[in-house]
Amino acid sequence: MTVITEHIQSIAGIDDNTVITFRSPTVRDSDDDTAMITPWMVQFTADAGVLTTPDLAPGPAIVAVGIAEYTIDIPDSSTPVRLWDLIQEGLPVPPAQMATAVINGGGVSVARAMTADDYAAYVSTTTPIPGSIFYVY
Repeated sequence: MTVITEHIQSIAGIDDNTVITFRSPTVRDSDDDTAMITPWMVQFTADAGVLTTPDLAPGPAIVAVGIAEYTIDIPDSSTPVRLWDLIQEGLPVPPAQMATAVINGGGVSVARAMTADDYAAYVSTTTPIPGSIFYVY
C-alpha cells in the first residue's frame, strides 16, 4: 500500500482547494493477490495546501486533478510518493518536443537533474519511482 502526497497551490502560490480523485481504470486483482480492486472513485482535498492520501492499492490508476485526468501507476512503497512524479512519469512527450526529448531505450521512467542537497532531501522523504535516474551536480 502506498501514501501519495503533494503540495498543492495555485499559480499565485495560494493554498489550493482542488478536489483530486483516484480510481482504478478497471476491476482488477490487488497487487498482492488478496483482494479485488474496483473502479470506485475516491476523492481528497488538500489540507492547508498539502494532499495526503491514505494507503492506496498499488497498480494502474486514473487521477483527476480538477477536470484533467492522468493515467498513473501507483508503486508499492513504504514511504510517501509525490503525485507530480507519478503524473509526470505517465505523460507522453508532445510531438513538438519529440526532437528535443531524450528517447528512452528501455527501463527509464523519470530522469532528473538536481543539486546534491536537493537529492539528499528528496530521497530522505520520498521513495523514487522505480526506473528513476538522478543527475546530481
